[in-house]
Amino acid sequence: MHILMCNDDGILAPGLRRLAEYLSQYHRVTVVAPATEQSAKSHALTTEVPLKLEVHSEDSSNPRLYALTGTPSDCMKFGLSYLLADDMPDLVVSGINHGFNLGSDVLYSGTVSAAMESCFYGIPGLALSVERYSDDRGDEMHPFIGEFIKTIFENYKFMGLLNVNFPKEGPCDWDHFKIVSQGVQRYSNIIDARINSRGQDYYWLAGDLDDGKDDMPTDVELARKGYITGVTLTWKQQNDEDMHILKNIIHVVSS
Repeated sequence: MHILMCNDDGILAPGLRRLAEYLSQYHRVTVVAPATEQSAKSHALTTEVPLKLEVHSEDSSNPRLYALTGTPSDCMKFGLSYLLADDMPDLVVSGINHGFNLGSDVLYSGTVSAAMESCFYGIPGLALSVERYSDDRGDEMHPFIGEFIKTIFENYKFMGLLNVNFPKEGPCDWDHFKIVSQGVQRYSNIIDARINSRGQDYYWLAGDLDDGKDDMPTDVELARKGYITGVTLTWKQQNDEDMHILKNIIHVVSS
């Protein structure tokens, strides 16, 4: 299996590098990741300046490592439409990200956005995040991730996109994995206003996570309870229920 990997923490992030090394024992792995930290860049593309590619491995190496001076979405478009155009991957894996990517926060996540690029090429995708990354936690996660890829994507040929989040500690096995609905991340105190030594106002975009609950079990709730959560995603944002409501309104107005 040929796996294309990315992240938003950058090419040097241990979550990416160590997972790539682990998966390369069983698969052929190509990494195209941002040259620098690109967290919370969502689906941003670089259009006003040229991109530069840095090679971090030998051509015959496994994994092959490339760094691109752009966003996670830049990296995936470069990899899927150019670098690997004649050697397309069987799976896109993004992560392991340092920090949760849960619920509505995936709208801002570079990690999830990188994995979502796979949808436009008919390739399955997997976004991986952990509440707090460490090498020890990575070692605990790797065997389950390897088994998960083999089971879901190789044996059962799943062709969709999955967003998977691991708690910072606890077992990594099927008994602790839950497929759930996507929740909402609610924040307060989002703007942190400050004054510098010259008396000038400046602002940090921050926020305190509120402990709100959804009407059904979600990834936000289950992750806080220590489960590994999986949510199926797609690029399509059309709201079919609201489409039906609006069509009825237009029908009445135009009658």
